[in-house]
Amino acid sequence: MKRMPYKFKVQATDSKGRLGTHRGRVDAYTEDIAREAVIEAVQAAGYQPCTPVTLKRK
Repeated sequence: MKRMPYKFKVQATDSKGRLGTHRGRVDAYTEDIAREAVIEAVQAAGYQPCTPVTLKRK
């Protein structure tokens, strides 16, 4: 199975409640795995997602 690149966009808040938009690229085998990886990365950076992750195949 081949990994595919996805562009992502998600809005998240930091610990002080400030809203920000996170954009980037992730490589994953499926869209579900890509979505989960983005959520984990945003949370690891100290943010809490507040909108669904938008993915677009590159």
